[in-house]
Amino acid sequence: MSLSSEQNPVEMAGTGSTGLTPAQAEAFAHANNRLTIHDYLPRTFHDGSAAAGKCEWSSHVAIDLTADESGALAWVLTDTIMRARFGPATHLHDTWQQHTLAGTKIPPPHDRVIASFIEPVFGLPNVKKSDDHLHGHVGEWFWHLLTKDNPAVRVQLDPKGDVTDAGGDGFSIYEMSTGELRFRLWESKKNTGKGSLSVSLNKAYKQLAEDGQRYVAKIVGTFEQVSNDTSDEVLALVTELPAAWVQGDELVGAGVMLATHQSLPTTPFNKMASKLPLLNKPGQLRGLATSISCYIEIATMVRRYAWTAL
Repeated sequence: MSLSSEQNPVEMAGTGSTGLTPAQAEAFAHANNRLTIHDYLPRTFHDGSAAAGKCEWSSHVAIDLTADESGALAWVLTDTIMRARFGPATHLHDTWQQHTLAGTKIPPPHDRVIASFIEPVFGLPNVKKSDDHLHGHVGEWFWHLLTKDNPAVRVQLDPKGDVTDAGGDGFSIYEMSTGELRFRLWESKKNTGKGSLSVSLNKAYKQLAEDGQRYVAKIVGTFEQVSNDTSDEVLALVTELPAAWVQGDELVGAGVMLATHQSLPTTPFNKMASKLPLLNKPGQLRGLATSISCYIEIATMVRRYAWTAL
C-alpha cells in the first residue's frame, strides 16, 4: 500500500533508541509478564482526601524506562487500542496482529479494510495525521487504562474513535461506597512541548466550565446507543445529568487528565476548584497526572506499530 515504518526515514527518525519491532516488544512484555499499562506506570502519589473545594488527585510517573520497557509499553498500548478499534470484528484484529508481529504486509484488498480502522486515529503512512492529535489520543488512552479497572467504575467507554470528533474526552459513572451512583466528566490534555503545564490545565478547566453542559447533553443523547450498562439505576442517573450539571449538583463531578514528558509540579491541580466554583462539594473534583520522560517516543512507536503491516 505505502511505505512501511521500516522504510520511512522520517518515521524511523522519531523512534530514537527505542526501535524495537512489534515482535520484540511483544516478546519482552510476555517474557516479563508485564501485560498492562499499570506494569509500566505504577501510581507514584495519591492525595486521597476529599474535601469541599479541593481536587483529589494521583500521579503515574515513569522517568527511567529502558528501551525494552518503552517498546513493550508501546506495544501493549497499540494492541489494546487496535482491539478496541476493530470492535466485534475480532478476526480483523487477528489478521492485523498476525501480520504486524510477523513483519509482513497484509495483501490487498484486505489491507484497505484494515487501513480503514487505523486511519481515523493514526492516519496512514503516506497521509499522516498530526503529531499533536497522536500525542493527545495516546494521552486519552492512558487516562482510560489507568482508571477503568477501578472496581467502583460501572460505565467508562473507550476513547472516541476519531481524533477530530468534537465533544468531551471521556466520562465515568461510578458507585460510591454507600451504593449511590455518580457521574464524572473528564477532559484530557497533553503537553509534549516546553510550554507551561498550568496553561494546559487552565485550558481543560475552561473547556469544562464553558462546554461541559454541551458535552453532557451529547452523552445523554447517545448513551443508550453506546453503553453496555443500561440498567434502570444507571439510566435514572443519566436522565438527571443535564439539570445536575448546570446546578453543580452532587451527582456530577469533573476530572482533568494531564499527560506530559515534563516533570510534574508539587500541586498540579491547585487552581481547579477556583475555575469550577459550582463543583465545590467533597469528591466532585479529580485530577490524574502522567509524566513519562519518553512520552513522544512512545506515542511515535504506537503509530509505527499500528502501521507495520500496511
